[in-house]
Amino acid sequence: MRLHLSFNITQRKRASTLIALASTEIQAAENLTQDGLYRESAVHLYFAAFYLSQSLLIHKLGPRPSHKAVDSMLHQVYGRDKNFPRRYVELHSRLHKLRTDIDYRFSHSPEPSGLKKELRILSGYFSFVRRSFTEIDYDDILRGILESNPKQIADFSIDIYCPRTYMHHTRLTVWFPPFYLKIFRAQKLALHVKRLLKRLRVKKTQSYVAGLNSKVDQYKDKHLLMFDIDSVDAEVEATLGKIGGVVMKSGRGFHFVGAKVIDGQKAWHKELRRALRNPVLRTRIDKKHIMISMMRGYSTLRITASDVKPAIPHFYKEF
Repeated sequence: MRLHLSFNITQRKRASTLIALASTEIQAAENLTQDGLYRESAVHLYFAAFYLSQSLLIHKLGPRPSHKAVDSMLHQVYGRDKNFPRRYVELHSRLHKLRTDIDYRFSHSPEPSGLKKELRILSGYFSFVRRSFTEIDYDDILRGILESNPKQIADFSIDIYCPRTYMHHTRLTVWFPPFYLKIFRAQKLALHVKRLLKRLRVKKTQSYVAGLNSKVDQYKDKHLLMFDIDSVDAEVEATLGKIGGVVMKSGRGFHFVGAKVIDGQKAWHKELRRALRNPVLRTRIDKKHIMISMMRGYSTLRITASDVKPAIPHFYKEF
C-alpha cells in the first residue's frame, strides 16, 4: 500500500520537519525501552505517531492542531482509505489513549512485550509516511539558496570521500554549474562518481559518502557557512534563526547550512570563529570539523549514507 500526496513546497517543508521530529522520538523510545523506562518510552512513542500522522494531514490541519484534532482527522481522512493500512490508524489511537492514561490518570507501567510490538508497528508507519510524499532534500535546499543569491553562486560542488577520517585518503571533488540542478539530482551524481572510484580500484568504496561543499565558486573564495551540531534545542534554534539557513538531521546529530554567501576566505574564517565563540553554539558545535575545514579551505557536510554512516541526512527545519 502507498499514498501519493502532492504537497506544495511549504507543505513539504513542514511535513519533512515533522518526520524528522518523529525520528528523534523513535530514537528516544528505543533507548528508554532498552533502559527499562517503559512509561517514558510510551510517551515518546505516542509523540512519534502524532508527528507522523500530522505530516500526512498537513493540508487538512492548521499549524498547531490539538492531539484530539489530529486523531479525529486521521480517522476521518484515512480511516477507510484502501491505500492506508488500518493498523496505523489504530496504532495512533492506542498510543494516544496510552499517553493520556500515563500523563493524566493513574496507570501501571506498560508491558515491555506490548511496547516493543508497538515500536515495530511504529517503525513500519514511519517508513510508510516517508514514501507518501517527496521530502525536502539537498536539491531543494540548493535551489532555495540559489534563488536567494542568484548573482553570488557560480558553482556547486560535492566531494566523494571516506567519513572514517578527515584527512589523508582518496577524495574526489565534482563541480557543477547551478543549472544542472534541473537536469540531475546530487545523490544520483554522487552514485555515479562512487562507481567510478570503485572501477579505479579505490579500497572500501562501500564506506564512501558524498558531501556538499561550502565553496560556491571554483575560482573565487565564496562560501556558505556550514558546521556540524551535536544537538538542537529552542536556544540553538533561536541562535541559528539570527544567522539564517537550513538544519538537516544526520543520525543523532545535525548539520547547518547557511543561506547567505560569504565573500572572501577571511570573512568566511571570521564567521566560523564567531560560531565557535557563540555562547550557545560553542558547547554543541563540532570544533574539529571547523578546524579541518579551515585547513582544507572549504567545509563539507555529508548528503548520502554508507555502511559506516547509515543515516541519510534529511531536512529538519528552515530559518
